[in-house]
Amino acid sequence: MTSSSRLAGRALVAASGGFEANIDWLKEGWGGIAENFLIRGTPYNRGSLLRRLIGKGMKQIGDPTQCHAVAIDARAPKFDGGIITRLDCVVFGIVVNRDCERFYNEGEDIWPKRYAIWGRLVAAQPGQIAYILFDARALKLFMPSLFPPITGATIEELAGKLGLDPARLRATVDGFNAAVQPGTFDDKILDGCHTEGLSPPKTNWARRIEQAPFYAYPVRPGITFTYLGVEVDDEARVRLAQGGRAENIWAAGEIMAGNVLGRGYAAGIGMTIGSVFGRIAGEGASIHASR
Repeated sequence: MTSSSRLAGRALVAASGGFEANIDWLKEGWGGIAENFLIRGTPYNRGSLLRRLIGKGMKQIGDPTQCHAVAIDARAPKFDGGIITRLDCVVFGIVVNRDCERFYNEGEDIWPKRYAIWGRLVAAQPGQIAYILFDARALKLFMPSLFPPITGATIEELAGKLGLDPARLRATVDGFNAAVQPGTFDDKILDGCHTEGLSPPKTNWARRIEQAPFYAYPVRPGITFTYLGVEVDDEARVRLAQGGRAENIWAAGEIMAGNVLGRGYAAGIGMTIGSVFGRIAGEGASIHASR
């Protein structure tokens, strides 16, 4: 015979992440298109504790549609694809939707400042899918994905393999090539290599796509973590919806990301939130529990 006992904690540090793996919750903000999202991490990060805290009167903060969302290989699994399905080649080519239309400036800024906008951009496209196209010169300039790029000896052949209209893709590539201005390409800086008379423009790293073979990756929105969370004070203690703060509940990491992140993302902020607020919350909880 075994016996059990209940041990009551004196303090709680909530650090269980967001709700990115909860597709039904994502659909509350995004609608049905969330079915086409891929989740970069575990399928178990469903926001159960976050929902419980909010339901028990903790104050929420953030927009349920805001999140860290990157463009990842569309061939990745629904969950747990991880960093090896992320694609860092946007700046070296062009990105088109399934209608063969470009929809954003691929050279707006250096990649660590802009890589996490591409998931939302792709989410806004028909079918929540897009294609990154580049030529042979760019193949070794970025970290490759787990999956090899799709290859074609011509733009038309590549279009066929992607299920795109060959004539429309050729027209988009030709229009881009004609708009590229002379410049000195340098992938380490904002090199100013740009297009003129093209909408949307490409303002850096614009080179003609002309050296065969040609390559493409299909991409979908890859959700890393969500920003909706519980509000905290400067001691990382959770605030109450009715005013004041919880006596013995702290929060750290993605479950309180909305206190720091409203829109957008820059590389490393997620880990910073976890480490900085983790230390603050841990210290506060331990002092409270030792009284």
